[in-house]
Amino acid sequence: MAEIISASHDVVFKALFVRNPDILRAFLSDVLDLPLTDKDEVIILNPELIPDTPDGKLSRLDIHVNMANRKFNIEMQARKKGFNAERVLYYWCEMYGEKFESGGRYEELEQTYSVNILGFKYLDCAEYHSSYSILENARHEKLTDKLSIHIFELPKVPKELINGDNKQKWMELIKADSEEALEMVRTTTKNPAIQKGIDAVYELNADTVLREKIRQRDKAIRDYENEMAIAKDEGFAMGKTEGRLEERNIIAETMRKNGFTEEQIKLALGENYNI
Repeated sequence: MAEIISASHDVVFKALFVRNPDILRAFLSDVLDLPLTDKDEVIILNPELIPDTPDGKLSRLDIHVNMANRKFNIEMQARKKGFNAERVLYYWCEMYGEKFESGGRYEELEQTYSVNILGFKYLDCAEYHSSYSILENARHEKLTDKLSIHIFELPKVPKELINGDNKQKWMELIKADSEEALEMVRTTTKNPAIQKGIDAVYELNADTVLREKIRQRDKAIRDYENEMAIAKDEGFAMGKTEGRLEERNIIAETMRKNGFTEEQIKLALGENYNI
């Protein structure tokens, strides 16, 4: 069967949920075990697929959501480069304190979730879902429920689909890169939101405008990484040159202290050495 651009591509991932808030609500309810219902309004704060900025094609394509008196920051990270725990915590903090004004009550700060879907292995554990909160070290008592950080590692999702495990099937839906893989998920779940999500992935792949945006973003990333690699090589070469020049200056100064003439120094260090 034909290959598709999977929802593990950040553009498709964001389009899937921004264009289908009901699918996003069901996704968060299932993967975070939250009792969300159709009455909980999904407010997406940054619905643009690729921000219209000078470097928009390289911007983070996370999804900021307000729903049921909670905040959510959801992000698909396909590659390990640039990802770390400190980055996750920073963006959680940024969203947690967002719009908190002087004179406000800290108790009114909303419960904030960071949901990170990774296309690579990051944690030293067998489980594909890891959940973090603030606990007392010895008694393991939770200090507050305001912080909730979740990491899902797609490569660790069991290959055998388990009936009734909606969390696993959402991950399989996201990572599916062929019609065969998508249809495998379809045949093993009766969850209507997942079924709708499968159809939405097909529709996104048929969207020629979206596919062009994906092509342009991928090209921009490749160009950026190539430029960074060239700059790194040039910087290394310059560093070596400057290092050799500094070394020759030290040798020249030592020779002067020992009575060598400038002509002798130049002869020893080479014709290209400028005294």
